[in-house]
Amino acid sequence: MMKNVKGLIEKKLSKWKGKEWYHQRFDGAPYYLYFIGEAHVGTLAERKMGGDFSAHFCFFEDGKADWYFEMEDIKKVYTSILQAAKKRKNISAYFIKLWKKEEDLFNSKCLEIGKTDLKKLSDTELVALHKEFSHITLERFSSSSLIDGFALGTDQLTADLIKKIYDKSKLKDKIRLTEVFSALTAPVHSSFINEAELAMMKMALQMRKDKKMADKLAAEYQKKFFWIRNNFVDFFVLSADYFKKEASKLLTSKVDLAREIKRIEKMPELNRRHKQELLKSLSIKGELKTLLKISEDFTYWQDERKKSTFFMAHYFGLLLQEFCRRTNLALDDIKYLTPGEVSNIFTKRPSAKEIKTRKKGSVLYWDKSGYEIVSGNKVAAVKKVIAGDGKKDKIDDFRGLSASVGRASGTVKILKSAKEIDKINKGDVLVAVMTRPDYVQAMKKAVAIVTDEGGVTCHAAIISRELGIPCIIGTKIATKVLHDGDQVEVNANHGWVRIIKRA
Repeated sequence: MMKNVKGLIEKKLSKWKGKEWYHQRFDGAPYYLYFIGEAHVGTLAERKMGGDFSAHFCFFEDGKADWYFEMEDIKKVYTSILQAAKKRKNISAYFIKLWKKEEDLFNSKCLEIGKTDLKKLSDTELVALHKEFSHITLERFSSSSLIDGFALGTDQLTADLIKKIYDKSKLKDKIRLTEVFSALTAPVHSSFINEAELAMMKMALQMRKDKKMADKLAAEYQKKFFWIRNNFVDFFVLSADYFKKEASKLLTSKVDLAREIKRIEKMPELNRRHKQELLKSLSIKGELKTLLKISEDFTYWQDERKKSTFFMAHYFGLLLQEFCRRTNLALDDIKYLTPGEVSNIFTKRPSAKEIKTRKKGSVLYWDKSGYEIVSGNKVAAVKKVIAGDGKKDKIDDFRGLSASVGRASGTVKILKSAKEIDKINKGDVLVAVMTRPDYVQAMKKAVAIVTDEGGVTCHAAIISRELGIPCIIGTKIATKVLHDGDQVEVNANHGWVRIIKRA
């Protein structure tokens, strides 16, 4: 693990002044997100062919995290991948194979922890297990810098290259550019969220045929998907009864489950077929063909990574619960320690006052020399340098990339956390910095989705296509311009959002 270097942020902050940053927001606490930060910056860097990051900042406040990637770093990562692709065919498949060992080891360690009676371990054994799992997790997630750097940096490059070819093609008068872009970047693999939805619908249909099987079916489903609502701050062991109730809700809805199952199952193959037709019609080759192939493979890889973050939350959560039992710390408090601090919890740990201050506001910083977490009055000064004031006034319309085409109007609801998903009513426009898998229940009610950030492989792009609703990503300013209650029109056929009436 990296060294904790006191004074590191103060020493390095002036270096980052005036830089351009890519911002993401989600539910998160320092303990879990520490692993992603170090994995991006310092773990297995020699394997990544230049696809590692130089530094990250992540701000925390009351269970929410604001993550900042430096734009020059993003460019460095995706450029290194494209350079590697010139020397090695199928570079994305090569990278996926390269990390298979680490992914398998992580999965097997999760299962081992799940079967271990942690209460029977000595303090020394518990710390050793925590350190071992931390090391395995860092190596498993070290590929994240490749996935994120490529996904966050190549969407506009891909869009520009598609437009260049499209403008010269015979398709220009037959199909919109946004439809071409959406089709060429559509996923050809089913996401794990989709797989869970399909399994739920199939379970509901089986329950309709034989009500006596309900408990057994729900128990089987629970074993597979008990972790489906986890995130970077909370982990939930959802019960069989919870899933039985969810299936019952489906049975009382107006959804034609059999038809919906067929639609979802056919979607990846239909996407693949449509993509192949366009690739042939537009004679796509060279850099664009490489971009689309890497994007397709990395969409799958990214989905596998997301699923592993859910497992990480659960199995580290089990370890944290045991540390809490032995130290009388609250689970919500221990998540504001770093993994290194947890490993030293029996000999030295931050005070209750420091933990309370971190929960109100703190920042984690990583670079090649180490990391530091600071809280209190210092945080505002750091945030001003990195994030600025964030104000955007007198803007009535703005643009982004069309991830899923269509048009819709509705009332804006801005989500800052998965804890706010009940804000969304049927027909609302969901607006967020970015979406996460724990936003899915809200996304199902939304008439359209608009995000500040996100590339063509992002969660919002994938799920909006699966749901068949308009989605515009990468606006940069949606959460700053819009407010809850605003009436907006989302035109994903042309990639713009217009404010009809202010709240």
